Amino acid sequence: MTSGKTAPTRLLSNTGWSRLVYLCLLFVLAVPLEAAQTNLQNDGVHNIAPNIEIYEDPSGRRSPFEILSPEEADQWYRNDQDALNRGYDNTVVWLRFTLDASRSIHKQWDLVLANPLLDYIDLYQIFDDSGPRLLYRSGMARPFDNRLEDHRFFIFPLEVYGSTTYLMRIEAQATSIIPVHAYPENEFWSPLLKADILNWLYFGVILAMATYNLFLFVTVRDTSYLFYVLFISTFGLLQLSLDGYFYQYLWWNDRGFDYRINFWLAALAVIFAALFILRFLSLRQLSGRIARVMGAVIVVQLIYVGLTFQLEMDTFARLFAPNLILFMLLAIALAIYSWRRGIYAAKYFCLAWTLFGIGNLLFLGARSGWITLPFPPMFASKLGSFLETMLLSFALAHRIRSLRDERERERMRAEAQSQFLAQISHEIRTPLNGVLGMTDVLARTPLTDEQKTYVDTIQGSGASLLTLINDILDFSKIEAGKMELHREKVTLPILARQQLQLFRSQAEEKQLTLDLDIAAAVPEDVIIDVQRLRQILANLISNAIKFTDSGSITLSLALDTSGPRPQLVFRVRDTGIGIPLKAQENLFSLYHQVDPRRQFGSGTGLGLAICQQLVTLMGGSIEVRSEPDRGSEFTVRVPFDPVSGHTPIEVKSMTEAARTGLKVLVAEDNMVNQRVIEGLLSKLGHEVTLVRNGNEAVTERCKSDFDCDLVLMDCEMPDVDGYKATRFIREYEQSQGKPAIPIVALTAHALEDVRNRCLSAGMDDFLTKPINTRLLTRVLARLV
Repeated sequence: MTSGKTAPTRLLSNTGWSRLVYLCLLFVLAVPLEAAQTNLQNDGVHNIAPNIEIYEDPSGRRSPFEILSPEEADQWYRNDQDALNRGYDNTVVWLRFTLDASRSIHKQWDLVLANPLLDYIDLYQIFDDSGPRLLYRSGMARPFDNRLEDHRFFIFPLEVYGSTTYLMRIEAQATSIIPVHAYPENEFWSPLLKADILNWLYFGVILAMATYNLFLFVTVRDTSYLFYVLFISTFGLLQLSLDGYFYQYLWWNDRGFDYRINFWLAALAVIFAALFILRFLSLRQLSGRIARVMGAVIVVQLIYVGLTFQLEMDTFARLFAPNLILFMLLAIALAIYSWRRGIYAAKYFCLAWTLFGIGNLLFLGARSGWITLPFPPMFASKLGSFLETMLLSFALAHRIRSLRDERERERMRAEAQSQFLAQISHEIRTPLNGVLGMTDVLARTPLTDEQKTYVDTIQGSGASLLTLINDILDFSKIEAGKMELHREKVTLPILARQQLQLFRSQAEEKQLTLDLDIAAAVPEDVIIDVQRLRQILANLISNAIKFTDSGSITLSLALDTSGPRPQLVFRVRDTGIGIPLKAQENLFSLYHQVDPRRQFGSGTGLGLAICQQLVTLMGGSIEVRSEPDRGSEFTVRVPFDPVSGHTPIEVKSMTEAARTGLKVLVAEDNMVNQRVIEGLLSKLGHEVTLVRNGNEAVTERCKSDFDCDLVLMDCEMPDVDGYKATRFIREYEQSQGKPAIPIVALTAHALEDVRNRCLSAGMDDFLTKPINTRLLTRVLARLV
């Protein structure tokens, strides 16, 4: 420590030269103010903080000579704590301390400042003969390459023999926690390396969890995983920056670090956390008001980002810290709210955010200077976030299990619903087959005009009931994910005319005109799912007729080649009552009617919804344009395959099939269905042999004089059902070297798996009850 006599307190001149002479005399002749001393021993680290004297320099412009003058002696004060923590304060401070290594074998020492966020550090040594002399300059606002040691902390090598006094000027924008320790030469590497290893283990866990949950997001497409990944990744980058690693390894220029990045990362972390909380806790479903509050939180963070360009960092830090504290408290409160509302995974979330909040409250409290911790404040924040990451992973895993269980319950519910509807359909179709089949037979007998009107009414009502059953079944198949496409060749002009012909009588009753317009560019033959296309067009034309009181219905076909794959464009245009714009928004929703009170009829509300789902299944789109009292236009776009390379199915004409005089074996246990099928076949000029079960059908086929051309096989019969009977027949034919007779399934089930089961059993085709002349004739023409 330096010594001497007190210098004069006043100079005769205020010029620069006289001031310089004064300062020189001060340090040559004067006794410097006594600084606290740290006696360095042989082993271990020495905490310098309790022996530091502090001088505050609000202007930041004072020189070391000025602050050491006798006039400033009363401005120095002693640090009375084990750590130097000034909270969020950007005041420039000067630190004075004395090291004495006279009792130590070590004369080479390393001074370590374990806070990487100090902007400017100037280290001086005070000499008796010349006063303070600059030794080192460093800091985060200066290029990292200027540092003597490649480390995130500030390390200054010192030669200490006897009592040596040092002066250090420190300037920091938003934090003034200054841990100061002295190590024997190079002995700092071991403890700092251990701290680095723990830090990188923490960052490794964050990276592993982010990668794992990103994989889960790609797999399950649940945005809660994406927001979680963005949250922990952003928070991990914030920790990387606060630890100094960001500046050490990732900073892209040599002009010094921009401290605002830390606040940007903190604001982004809050934004992604808010989005994660919204999604994970299902807050939009629980409460729209709470969802709006979280939206306001996000807006506030964006405002904070803008304020970083306007405010000093210490001022901003004091404003931003309460924002973080309030958000963490809000997150915990929302977790408790969601838990009480039945979100079971919220219990993990609540515990996770409680631990995260405690860790970061300790961190913010220590950084603000409110509390003193016996460990580095960053440790509290990392421990809290580490525990939160682990617990949130449990919460997300629980969410996966919950979603999987919910999907399984939905699957089982849909399957049960599908089976129920299929059974109901089967029970309804069986008597409906008798009604429509016998009505079809009756319509082919001589009738008076009045009788013909009655028969037409029965047929129309039966057809409407069948359409309703088909819509319900299609809905259940779509819900269960069992709807499949069956592409086949179709001639578009014939298809379009047939669809209009189906509704000709309904249109004539309302004196409506049905028009067909086919563009010249439309190919005549295409490969497409004909059944689904017929169903879509039938729904649209039926709706058009229902809601049109006068005028016309036009079905037009066009070709669209603007996209990567050509599409057929079907338009159904009417001159009806039109649809209000507001009603169009929900037009394709299930069970939705534009206005159930209107006089133009009613329905289930399934038609257009099923149309949209069928069009989507076919890879197309459907849209509507309409105005009240000016009609509506529905446009359907569906992709198709060209006919080239497709082997067409040879179909005999209806007259040729009828003219052949076929012998048909019918296996059917229901007496009503027997009469219907026998009546239809007899009217077509075919000879019918009836059996009551599968066993009789097999026996009949195995007769040596069997000469039938085709078998109509009911699938559900007593003793031996149609599936087993078909297998027995195929085995018999194969063993005897006989040709396979065409077998057509008769069933009241219209589900895809029933059709596949029929084909797997060896049947050649599939007829769904109720059966009519048109369907029966088409199958006979195709197979015989």
